[in-house]
Amino acid sequence: MRFGSVLAFVLLVPASFGLIGCGGPHHGGGWGARASQEAVRHITVVGHGEAQGKPDIARTSLGVEASASTVEEAMNQTNARMKAILDALKKLGLEEKDIQTANFSISIERPFESPVPVPMAMPMPEAPPAPAKGGKAAAATTAGAAAPAVPPPPSLKYRVSNTVEVTIRDVSKASRVVQAAVDAGANNVWNVNFGIDDTKALEATAREKAVADAKARAEVLAKLSGLELGPVISVSEVIGRGPIGPMPMMATAEAKWGGGGPPLSMGEVTYSTSIEVIFGIKKAPEPPPAE
Repeated sequence: MRFGSVLAFVLLVPASFGLIGCGGPHHGGGWGARASQEAVRHITVVGHGEAQGKPDIARTSLGVEASASTVEEAMNQTNARMKAILDALKKLGLEEKDIQTANFSISIERPFESPVPVPMAMPMPEAPPAPAKGGKAAAATTAGAAAPAVPPPPSLKYRVSNTVEVTIRDVSKASRVVQAAVDAGANNVWNVNFGIDDTKALEATAREKAVADAKARAEVLAKLSGLELGPVISVSEVIGRGPIGPMPMMATAEAKWGGGGPPLSMGEVTYSTSIEVIFGIKKAPEPPPAE
């Protein structure tokens, strides 16, 4: 099955703009004092920022499933295959801490049972003919129809599934890891995706861009409204998307890929954030009193 990357998408948050008129007499003190005593005219905006980085880690789920007429037989098949898979992963340099069992299950496969045919009503036997005068009664035989045979119940099968989550810290080995697992007997490959192990640097860059974007939006809104932007009253980070990378993929691996492994594309990881900033509006000077 062909693997591919899915382009990351960006969550855009539109800016909001609000004006609240002043009320009450003017009191001394800074912006904080006035904000606590009277409504402060303000502009509220949401700035957006994002930063891109090259993936340095890959994750996937590798598993094996088998079904048999007994649990023991199905277990023997999956155990042998999973042991071979783990040995193949360790030969590629994966550490035990990066291989974790994600699922192990035993279930019954209940085959579809066709409905049992309903026996047809048997015809009533005809009455034997009356004996002739002076003669013996004629022997009468009735041939009854045979009842339809009921099929035997279908035999049950047991399915055993074993899956491990694998962290690949050398992304250049991602394709070889998948191929090695398939060669060792894996018949399920889930959620091959790429990411960045430590996103702190991306987060800092995205926040910086989001704050700059918020200020630019506020300045444009203030200019369009004939106002002068004041100091920042409050700042808060909008909880939303963090790293955005290639979407997870699923494949059932039954065949081998050419060229040493399946074609996997790492793409880029985008960290996106939004910052809400409230700016005050500078109070316009009062006109001189009329003479």
